[in-house]
Amino acid sequence: MQEKTAKVIFNKSGGTAGSGGITNRVTIPTTWVREMGITEEDREVILKFDGEAIIIRKK
Repeated sequence: MQEKTAKVIFNKSGGTAGSGGITNRVTIPTTWVREMGITEEDREVILKFDGEAIIIRKK
């Protein structure tokens, strides 16, 4: 299993979001995305959260 340290990016939400709305993002290494078979055409993933860990799976 590979491991990488990353930082969460926080951005103020725009559009119709309420004041104080925030969007969060984490960058995933491209090599991992390719290994999972995720492409620009087939990019849906399933996210699971158990209170401690986030699991990302290709749909």
